[in-house]
Amino acid sequence: MLHPVTDLPAVEHGPVWRDGVLIPHADATCHVLSHMAARGSQVFDVLRVVATAEGPAAVGLRPHVSRFLNSMELMGMASDTNLGTLERAVAETVLAGAEAAGSQGSGFYTVKLVAAWTEPGDGVMPSSLTPSLYVLALPVASIADTAVLGQPVKLRSSEMPKMPPSVLPPSLKVAASYTPGLREQMRVRAEGYDYPVFRTADGDLAESTTLSILVIRGGRILAPPLDSVLDGISRRTVLDAAQCLSIPVDVRGVYWDEVEQADELILASTNRTVTPVELLDDRTLLAPGPVTEQLGAVVADIYRGEHPLSAQWLTPLHGLM
Repeated sequence: MLHPVTDLPAVEHGPVWRDGVLIPHADATCHVLSHMAARGSQVFDVLRVVATAEGPAAVGLRPHVSRFLNSMELMGMASDTNLGTLERAVAETVLAGAEAAGSQGSGFYTVKLVAAWTEPGDGVMPSSLTPSLYVLALPVASIADTAVLGQPVKLRSSEMPKMPPSVLPPSLKVAASYTPGLREQMRVRAEGYDYPVFRTADGDLAESTTLSILVIRGGRILAPPLDSVLDGISRRTVLDAAQCLSIPVDVRGVYWDEVEQADELILASTNRTVTPVELLDDRTLLAPGPVTEQLGAVVADIYRGEHPLSAQWLTPLHGLM
């Protein structure tokens, strides 16, 4: 069972794992002329840790770490680090942070994996192809952030298309590729919206800045294909929940008029697991709608360890040490 959370006071950040050693959070810095800072070349992944009766458990640990290592390979980073090392690093970092927080901690964390060329340089190429590896466990500071079903949000159509896979593959999570999304998010927030929604160069649905988008129409879920969007781990969880509920799922190109005619729209990400959309441009939607609520309830059961899929999606971190 998830521990009840009634109050989450501010806590100090715990230590950071860097290349096999735990260091103080404040020491996890890099030079302004590092390739990481100057060129935006760091690759990363983000996962959620929930509090259970057996202690902290990572959600989708193996898929997240696998995707992180794939991003490193796509970026040309040289490293002999393997899945097991990084999974243990996540456990070590979270448990060290939980020990430091003591009774002040909630047991809920956002964990960030980072690979970066941190040595100072002055050229286009990094001085070494071997990156530094970091694992950061950031304590959740708000009760709302532990919820599975998020508060409804407003979406605004982007003025630019999503970067095509011929430029950068969607599976490469590199910091520089998120810059266009940041620009658009700043623009739409100035207009009173929460997130932009990007289309492909062909005009089909793609995704938001850091969130997958699923369309519910006519009792079916329409999901963009992975050749145009990131293979979101939270998206996978939601689609697993749909299968358990016998909701048909079509993974294919989603025409924009299908988005505009949606019965419900869902965003999915690590920090906003199942988030309903209440406004798309000038069209109001039911948020949350009945299908969104059903999906949110199943995913919540998975995270609580009360669903047959919990064993697949939750990894108790004490068991990795």
